[in-house]
Amino acid sequence: MDVTSLMKEADVAKALAWVNAHATQIAEEAIRICEIPAPTFDEAERAKYVRGRFEALGLKDVTIDAGGNVRGQRPGAGPGTGLAMAAHLDTVFPKGTDVKVRREGSRLHAPGIGDNSVAIAGLLAMVEALNAGGVRTGGDLYLASNTCEEGLGDLKGMKAFMADVKGKVAAAIAVEGMKVSRIIHVAVGSRRYKVTYTARGGHSWGHFPSPSAIHILGRAIADISRLEVPTDPKTTYNVGVIHGGTTVNTIAAEADMLVDMRSIDARSLMDLERRLLAIVERAAREGDGRVKLELVGDRPAGSISADHPVVQTCMAVHRALGLKTYTEPGSTDHNVPLAMGVPGVCLSVTEGENEHRLDEYIDTGPIPTGVKNILLAAVALTRR
Repeated sequence: MDVTSLMKEADVAKALAWVNAHATQIAEEAIRICEIPAPTFDEAERAKYVRGRFEALGLKDVTIDAGGNVRGQRPGAGPGTGLAMAAHLDTVFPKGTDVKVRREGSRLHAPGIGDNSVAIAGLLAMVEALNAGGVRTGGDLYLASNTCEEGLGDLKGMKAFMADVKGKVAAAIAVEGMKVSRIIHVAVGSRRYKVTYTARGGHSWGHFPSPSAIHILGRAIADISRLEVPTDPKTTYNVGVIHGGTTVNTIAAEADMLVDMRSIDARSLMDLERRLLAIVERAAREGDGRVKLELVGDRPAGSISADHPVVQTCMAVHRALGLKTYTEPGSTDHNVPLAMGVPGVCLSVTEGENEHRLDEYIDTGPIPTGVKNILLAAVALTRR
């Protein structure tokens, strides 16, 4: 695809000009979205707003599905290939977090402004620009603002969305907020467990040395910390959260931890899981306790090569926009289509820093380029 020539087509050029003329409004949309709280599993209020915007933009079959995803379709001219595009609704920040946006020059500061409010605003702006230019994509666009991308949401929203559209599309784009020059085409897989130990417990004096769930947990963590994993393919593990016990003078009857395992390679991830769970089971036996395992996260690994036509098309868009492309593995909604055999990438709409932190911010300057990035990718990929 000659993206430079594509940009000169009258309807596409008109759409791109709309983006340039409405940069301020796109940033204002990101602010409105950010200031609607949307913790994972509690995205309904933001979904209601986005549904209204989908309807106002004239998308077909607008609905909020059983997974809480906002869905809509923009018919193409045909007979091009269908494309799925999604920007997630949820943020990592719990209810009660102050999400009021603060302006500082060209920057917007607020928890969730980059991940993923500006991406939703970018997706909406893309549709409005296509409408303004009268652009008909070659195939249909299946659009979603989906739930449960973050944390223990386990990509449930994207899994539901892609299960419905996978037979209708030839590619998928996950839209994120930050790192506009980045293309992710390798999905970092993860397996996450809640591990709960139980033991007899009792009084720290009267029942000593009765088995303690905390002591069992501690031995397991110590052994896990000594696991060796490959650096290529990169594979990691982490005990991120622990709970247990009631008082200082009570031998703990229960303790639990959340364990995260990741790899860009499915076999390496399976091997790590096997070895880590063996440690977990052994610690229970040796500590005279019991263990309960609950799988709380399963993000599949997958990839397409850098020379895949979908990646090459996105790189051509970058070149046409003057972006210096880089690639890196990542764990986003694009994991899901890759696992289903649908070529998937993750693209972004601006620059910023400190995602998942209270001091998160974005720079509004690159937003027009970012919206053009996803718009041109959508038009080019549906003409293949």
